[in-house]
Amino acid sequence: MSILSANLKHLYQRRMFWIVGLLLGAGAFAVAAAIAEAVARNKSGAFCGPALWMFPFGILIATLPVDVLTKPFIYCLPGHGNVPRKFLFSIGLCLSFLWSLSFLFFPGLNPAQTALACLSAFATLTVSYWFGAWIVFRYRSWPGFLGFFPLLMLANMWLNISTPFVHAIVANPLPMILLGALANVLAWRYWSRPGLARRYCGQLWMNAFDGWDKEKVSKLQKARLAEKDKKKPNSIRISPAVEEFFLSRIRRADTAGLSQYLWGGLYNTFGLMISRQRQNWINSLLIMVPLLCFLCYMPGRGKNIIFILPGIMAAFMSLNVHSSLLISGGRRERFWTALTLAAASAVLVTLLLIFLAVLTILLAPLLPEFTIKGENFIFHPLTIALFFLPLVIVPFTLIVGLVFPGKGGLALILAMIPFNILFMLPGLPHKANSPLQIGPLSATIMVLGTWTLFVAVLRHITTHCSLVHQTR
Repeated sequence: MSILSANLKHLYQRRMFWIVGLLLGAGAFAVAAAIAEAVARNKSGAFCGPALWMFPFGILIATLPVDVLTKPFIYCLPGHGNVPRKFLFSIGLCLSFLWSLSFLFFPGLNPAQTALACLSAFATLTVSYWFGAWIVFRYRSWPGFLGFFPLLMLANMWLNISTPFVHAIVANPLPMILLGALANVLAWRYWSRPGLARRYCGQLWMNAFDGWDKEKVSKLQKARLAEKDKKKPNSIRISPAVEEFFLSRIRRADTAGLSQYLWGGLYNTFGLMISRQRQNWINSLLIMVPLLCFLCYMPGRGKNIIFILPGIMAAFMSLNVHSSLLISGGRRERFWTALTLAAASAVLVTLLLIFLAVLTILLAPLLPEFTIKGENFIFHPLTIALFFLPLVIVPFTLIVGLVFPGKGGLALILAMIPFNILFMLPGLPHKANSPLQIGPLSATIMVLGTWTLFVAVLRHITTHCSLVHQTR
């Protein structure tokens, strides 16, 4: 068996790839169905689907050779330096060729134009594939780029950018072929450089499913902060004002008492975060304002997705209940500290979202209405009546994290269930200007119910369960 064949076995030997393969297969089936429908209706926009599919596929495939390159035993495998290039090219070119055959069914083309369209599509698909693979090899925290994929799909939904994209492939094949040829040449040179294995050997790098591993994410964050501190000393230090605020209260508390442990937990969780936000508040504002404008110009109620984000962030939050040693506080201290951290996080996030909702209300009279391709876009402020959602979702997500410590992916998936239920309720607005029918009493019952359940689960775990969670 060749080394390349051994690497290809990763695609079916790892069980998690079976699930991912089913998801990608379902996506490919959906793209093929959309193309078939587009052929029947004589529409061309759906032919953009293969390019969208190849981008996340390139990201997923590139994680496998990176995972091998980071292991020190890479130098014990003769001839393995060329395997990443062979692995990526053998998969990417084959799938790009298969997807390019879909342009054989593009309506209104003669045989010569169809052949050029297929060749142009093949070149374009390789560009999308190599861009995804390059992101994985370039950035160790590459999963953040997957967040732009839904935004791209939403932008296509509103602006219909897929139609001009497909038109460029069919009507201007020569530039697209040249662009694809250039991308493949650059990819060949990039994955053929002699120091490729040395660049990644022994480095912390995100694998395909490391986004669910809290410990691996924490190690990567610490490594990134250490590198940032080397380039710019004292850039990640806790500011003196924040440090004095917490330490003064820790000193005044009773030695080895509950209040001292509680303030220590708050300092450990919020000290560096508050300091970094104070230093980067201008950058945060520059990012948040365009994002709010983008969401608030979104048709329907999609803008209120911002109320979902706290639940996603809470899936990776640590309440410091479990640890690898039992010397860091007793059960009573861990219970009250975890409850305080959860309540403080939920309140701070809720206040932030209320501030953003009020900001959009103030911006609504100032921002104009504009038209793109015959469709009017009006700025609708966030529905401030949904401010209670973080207070409902955050404790529910934290419950899953307590029951399944270290399984952030499971907490994330289960946290989406109440989100979908809440947004599908008939009482919630289906349009930006429709009234909200969930009253204060219902919202209060939902908040009190989830927090009561959270306190009950937290108390049971901290008083009756083992708090030792072995780290890797």
